[in-house]
Amino acid sequence: MGLEQVALRDVIPLRHEVLRPGLSIETCYFEGDEAQTTRHFAWVEAGQIVSVATVMTSPRQIDGEPISFQLRGMATDPRLSGKGIGSQFLQALHTELGSSWWCNAREVAVRFYERNGLIRVGEPFNLPRVGPHYVMVYKKTAGSE
Repeated sequence: MGLEQVALRDVIPLRHEVLRPGLSIETCYFEGDEAQTTRHFAWVEAGQIVSVATVMTSPRQIDGEPISFQLRGMATDPRLSGKGIGSQFLQALHTELGSSWWCNAREVAVRFYERNGLIRVGEPFNLPRVGPHYVMVYKKTAGSE
């Protein structure tokens, strides 16, 4: 079990189920998904993908600090909710990336990200057809792994 780098086609089914239910599968493809610098990850248990996320180059200034990477499309199998899988996956991604990164977090996921070392930045904003989000950032500090 653990973190694996996977192909885009491997993350789409869980993205669709969790992040875009009721919408067409085309809504699960993000700008930048196929860029050479984009990496798709999965948390795998017993040969099954149970959580997914994508990391892409998307520079942004946050609190005056340049942050190069954005986490997108994180989703965990809802049947396994509350078992700590998402947190294990996110902690493994912290280590894999070895740098600061940011994401747009759904309002319902803010507490999850805060428990895993991210902080909210700014006011909430709405993504059409998806709902309220916050920009959140994970700042790599000396000794954090």
